[in-house]
Amino acid sequence: MNVIKKQAFLGTIFSYGGVLVGFVTQFFLIGNYLEPAQNGLLAVLLSYMYVLVQLSSLGFNAAGSRFFPHFRNAKNGHNGYLFLGLLVGMAGFIITTIGLVLLKETIIKNEENSTLFADNFYFLLPLTLATLLFNLLDNYAKNLYDTVTGTFLAQFLQRLLQLIAILFFIFQIVDFQQFMYVWVFAVSFYVVPMLWKASKLEGFSLKPNFSVMTSAFSKEFGFYSFLTILTGFSSMVILYIDKIMLAGITTFSETGIYNTASFFGSVMGMSLLAVNKAAQPLIADSFANNDLSNISTIYKKSCTTALIVGCWIFLGIYLNIDNLFLFLKPEYSAGKMVVIIICLGKLFDLATGLNGTILALSKHYIYDTYIMVGLIFITVALNYFLIPIYGMNGAAFALAIATVYYNLARYLVVLIKLGMQPFSFDLVKVIIVAFVSWLTIRILPEFGGNKLMSIVDMGYRSAALTVLYGIIIYWSNISPELNGAMKNLWLKVSKIF
Repeated sequence: MNVIKKQAFLGTIFSYGGVLVGFVTQFFLIGNYLEPAQNGLLAVLLSYMYVLVQLSSLGFNAAGSRFFPHFRNAKNGHNGYLFLGLLVGMAGFIITTIGLVLLKETIIKNEENSTLFADNFYFLLPLTLATLLFNLLDNYAKNLYDTVTGTFLAQFLQRLLQLIAILFFIFQIVDFQQFMYVWVFAVSFYVVPMLWKASKLEGFSLKPNFSVMTSAFSKEFGFYSFLTILTGFSSMVILYIDKIMLAGITTFSETGIYNTASFFGSVMGMSLLAVNKAAQPLIADSFANNDLSNISTIYKKSCTTALIVGCWIFLGIYLNIDNLFLFLKPEYSAGKMVVIIICLGKLFDLATGLNGTILALSKHYIYDTYIMVGLIFITVALNYFLIPIYGMNGAAFALAIATVYYNLARYLVVLIKLGMQPFSFDLVKVIIVAFVSWLTIRILPEFGGNKLMSIVDMGYRSAALTVLYGIIIYWSNISPELNGAMKNLWLKVSKIF
């Protein structure tokens, strides 16, 4: 648990540092200096890119995490793990590229602003390739218990470079089309330092070595990879199909507003993402050693910690939502309800913790495939029926409902097959603390009238929430791990002053 606590804490710091940078970029800069349709273009490109990356990987990363204990041997270059990953990834990328070229006209016609999308369509290729390689190297480092580097590069550095890219456009150093080249570079560059870092880890090798890939193991590895293509694709569907379908059914402008509003949901998920990256290799090793008790402990503690952080962020967003949207163009105010709907769905995701990771790494992983294949149909159907009626709010409802579905299904399978469940009275305590904090902060006087006073209002309201919520959480000792992290942070800050 010490490894998880340390890396999850560092990962969370980098994640939320990146969130701050991303918030400034997406909310204040892109939201004010790009047209909503241009904002929508960036969202659609990234949405297609993540789906293409998942297909191109051919399930190797998920299978690699599950079976890495079979490869682990630093003296033998981890038995050709990286070479095999590159071989599979490049084959998948070539197949995906051919499919993308053949389906270009169909994809473009499906989107409302076809000219804008058509002019920038082939940016999907470098974006996909860079992200595909980054994911392979990050997954390799993660399997060697380095989860911090990838988090720093993906959550902080990449977002910082995107901020610089948008500043180039704001200060008219580049026009929009030139900005697109700078933006693609900003999104793609992180693969370079990831490669350098991976090369420094013990056992790094790009030499072919198929000694581990016996006939029986190859079949098992290949079957698991095939299943995770489906589950991974389903995960991408729930995360990105909303923007793709929203752009096709409504407009790129509405998609741009939705993209900015949905950013808050990704902010809430950062705490669980950091814990997941740190816990994944340990869960894999625990399954290999049949240490189910350790997995159960990780499962419960991850839920409590993630929900504590998630509730704090949700309250900060909800209590300040009117002030926040004052700093955007008036048309963005239509996205307020999107923020609330998506964030409520994300709270359920945080409360159920690492169910997906545990199920995917267990011998019952095929059930996750069934759940996630069902998710594809449910998500597409929900978006298809709800978007024409409710617009961007319909996409948000679809995302929230789908989130509840797959988490509830995974929870039940893990409970029935492994006898594990993460819920305890501590989760009830967290919800009570959050509710009491909300009741207290909402009665504080409001300072309004102009943007300056709105900043003051957000500042003192957020500070009051943090102090009140933090003191109650610390005093109640709901999460000893989080208390320890808070103590260490306080000691480091007190030494500075």
